Amino acid sequence: MQVLIPAAGFAKRMRPLSLTKPKALLPVAGKPIIGHILDEIGDLTDTVFLVVGENGMGIVDYVKSRGYRVEYVVQRKEEMLGLGYAINLTKSLVNPEEPLLVILGDTPFRMDLKEALTLGDFIAVKQVDDPRRFGVVRLENGYVVDMVEKPEVPPSNLAIVGIYHFTHPGLLYEALDYVIGEDIKTKGEYQLTDAMKEMLRRGWKVRVVEVDEWLDCGTLDQTILSQRKLLEWNTHFREREGSLIIPPAYVHDSAVLENSVVGPNVHIGEGARVVNSIIRDSILDRNSHVENAVLSFSFMGEDSKAVFKPKKLRISDHSHVSEG
Repeated sequence: MQVLIPAAGFAKRMRPLSLTKPKALLPVAGKPIIGHILDEIGDLTDTVFLVVGENGMGIVDYVKSRGYRVEYVVQRKEEMLGLGYAINLTKSLVNPEEPLLVILGDTPFRMDLKEALTLGDFIAVKQVDDPRRFGVVRLENGYVVDMVEKPEVPPSNLAIVGIYHFTHPGLLYEALDYVIGEDIKTKGEYQLTDAMKEMLRRGWKVRVVEVDEWLDCGTLDQTILSQRKLLEWNTHFREREGSLIIPPAYVHDSAVLENSVVGPNVHIGEGARVVNSIIRDSILDRNSHVENAVLSFSFMGEDSKAVFKPKKLRISDHSHVSEG
């Protein structure tokens, strides 16, 4: 099994955190976003193909640290032309005759991948209340016959979640070449959806598989909301004298809590320090320091420091804020 994870986007909706760190490496519920995805991949493969941006070597290093061999391409700033274009950059890495699993690198999920792979080609979906916000599939006789992006009149309530299985990926790359060569764009970009539509036109047969959980990390607020579910699977903390931890929570063993209340729904990273503070619904990256604060729906980057009384804070790596 070949596994490809595109993880090169700019993540503008995750700023300022994504200005200094790729979105896939932003921490949530005890590990980087991409770490939760690797949990689901498990032993399906020993090699992971990556598409990373120019600041993405940390993603390569992290995936290697999880025990995988990594082959990757770098998508340059001037090549940020859509998901379809990104995937097409990997054409020289992928064996066109061996099954390929494509998983977007910024959306944690839960499903039985091993069982799903026995079904052949599939697009993973999730039933949603308002499909007008998503790309959705149209089915006939159990097979996908069309895909529509954010339709005013949705043909179904099955939203595409960003997991795709191609038993013969050669057809995928032929369709991508066609879309790019013919300059077929949607919203100014070469889309994977347009390539899959071309595959359908060429006779591709593909089913849908519904995921058990699909967790949106598209914005900072939504990431913190999604953390609540992720912490059901990855809660970890030990009690600290003089402080209270309210689960669910992830508090790294090396983090220091002094006279503080932490939780519920928090990630406190390695080497972080929380003093005289109340923290809930927040993410504090490694070596961050907060003091004399009451924080909710906040995100502090790596090596950041806040020593005053904010209620909501979004600061990136190596940032310091204080009163006066």
